[in-house]
Amino acid sequence: MLLLSGILAGVPVGASLAAAPVTSTGKPVALEGELDVLVEDYADGRSVTRHFLKTTHGRVELKFGRKPTTLLSGTRVRVRGQLAGGTLALDDGSSANVEVVQAALPYTMGEQRTAVILVNFQDDTSQPVTSSAAHSLVFTTVSNFYQEASFQQTWLAGQTFGWYTIPVSKSVCDTGAIYTEADKAVAASGADLSGYGRKIYMFPRNACGWTGLANVGGSVTRAWINGSFTLQAVGHELGHNQGLSHAHSRDCGSVTLGGTCTVSDYGDVADIMGAVRVGHFSPFQKELMGWLNDGVSPPIHTASTSGRYSIEPYSSSSVGPKAIKIPRGTDTSGRTLWYYVEYRQPIGADASMGTVGNLTKGVLVRLATEGDRYSSDLLDTTPASYSGSTGDFQDGALATGQSYNDAGAGVTITLASADTTGATVDVTFSGSTPPPTCTRAAPTVSISGSTAAVAAGSTVSYTVSLSNKDSSACAATTFNLAKSIPGGWTGTLAAGTLSLSPGASGSTTLSVTSPSTATAAGYGIGVGSSSAVGNAHTANASAIYTVASSGTLSETVGTNKTSYLRAETVSMSALVKNNDVPVNGASVKFTVTLPSGSTTVISATSGSDGYARGTYKTGKGKGAIGSYTLRADATSGSSTATASTGFSVQ
Repeated sequence: MLLLSGILAGVPVGASLAAAPVTSTGKPVALEGELDVLVEDYADGRSVTRHFLKTTHGRVELKFGRKPTTLLSGTRVRVRGQLAGGTLALDDGSSANVEVVQAALPYTMGEQRTAVILVNFQDDTSQPVTSSAAHSLVFTTVSNFYQEASFQQTWLAGQTFGWYTIPVSKSVCDTGAIYTEADKAVAASGADLSGYGRKIYMFPRNACGWTGLANVGGSVTRAWINGSFTLQAVGHELGHNQGLSHAHSRDCGSVTLGGTCTVSDYGDVADIMGAVRVGHFSPFQKELMGWLNDGVSPPIHTASTSGRYSIEPYSSSSVGPKAIKIPRGTDTSGRTLWYYVEYRQPIGADASMGTVGNLTKGVLVRLATEGDRYSSDLLDTTPASYSGSTGDFQDGALATGQSYNDAGAGVTITLASADTTGATVDVTFSGSTPPPTCTRAAPTVSISGSTAAVAAGSTVSYTVSLSNKDSSACAATTFNLAKSIPGGWTGTLAAGTLSLSPGASGSTTLSVTSPSTATAAGYGIGVGSSSAVGNAHTANASAIYTVASSGTLSETVGTNKTSYLRAETVSMSALVKNNDVPVNGASVKFTVTLPSGSTTVISATSGSDGYARGTYKTGKGKGAIGSYTLRADATSGSSTATASTGFSVQ
């Protein structure tokens, strides 16, 4: 396997992502870098998902036989495959050849610092929306939608910049040039974009065929809005930034779920991540983001037994149960397959659904696979009653008194009653025994290591431990680890992931090095966990790295005895302190001077107790008899200290 370096040229981001000419190495290669996942949304109902790897030498597109469903932008990965023409075809085409080095942690809660940047082109200086209207769209309309959908847990805050005319033609689709020149224009105006994790670029319609483009996930994201200045367009692309895929529909003809079905990429008629109307994100998606079934978020019933379950109107601001999860088996990888059941009412962002078919007169039923962001499929529980690509789903809700039966999974769902206050759903498992239910829980994460003060520039190693707290019915989970260290410091996780079965524990090492210029203080470091199943596996731990003050370095040295016999071993120790605080990681050189005048040097490093230790074995001959001198020279950062003692050999 050849490690590739120095041959990739940078290319722009987006639909114009034609890779720069790259000479094939003719051999398998391994690359490491940051993943950039992008979704292109087209007005004709098409979408394209593309994966790019940003390396220190440029950018290359990754080609999969089957695209992965769990990787997000910002994830650091190693990949293996065949490089040719600016693309890397992964070995055997699968995501198994993608090794996560460090995951991107979720960024779905709280204030989302957002910059809206309005640009037009050297050959089209039109301004199809005013700056104030764009600002109101994003920071009032879209922000209010997110605040409502997240139960007041997520909102947008920031500033709108522009209009700016950039030196780019509208006749080409070069989104890399758009964001580069837009950022330059903002900087030239005297503004600083460094405090914004999310950037939205809006521009008059240009040669790009899509209406929107966005990163999927990550804490630093971009979204491009191509002439479509609406809640549907902006809210949809920001959904991708939050880590969401599209909301699909699954049409199985004359049956709700069968062997021959057509999945429509944008077909969910009640979800903004579809393309039909603005509606709340599905329960599966909200659970991924931590907006349902996590912490203070409203709960989701998990149907672990046959029984009657009550749920509130989905878009109401109340905090009772908002949906029901019903297990329907597992896939070949051991992931739980679910039905999600919810009850829409014409409230808030869902108001427009009150006049559409029966969407607010029954419960909606969706499929989803645990951890698979691409798996949300709306079902039609009254199949073949409408015509048209999305029309049949307009009355797809399960009506009062009706039942949906999945004989293969042994599950029957019946809507017992529904009114403005909520819905009551009966769930029945064949033989009253449901499939084993997997209950996810936040893992336990801890960091342990030396608490002694160290000199600036020292490397300190910490042990990071994680315990899987999922129930025994869950499949093994690959937990992603991400470090948090002060700016300008370096840190390395020996392993970026830990794969653990429920109840199992694992550990890795985090090595942290402070700059040699760091001032004396205690600095927080941390590690966070995540996984493909969403916020349920978000946890973190922290520790304090203490930089010793640059006071006087002191040292004492001694031996375990003052007199030895020939061929006996001398145990030496040196205690290194800084302002009377033990120094961890100091370099110590022991110099033993023999009676003959010759010297022997032994090197050691001080531990968390400040002691450096070494041994010296005396000679067997008569020449070994006499007095010896032992000197210890200690170095910590730019400080040094010396101490001496002596011993004799008889």
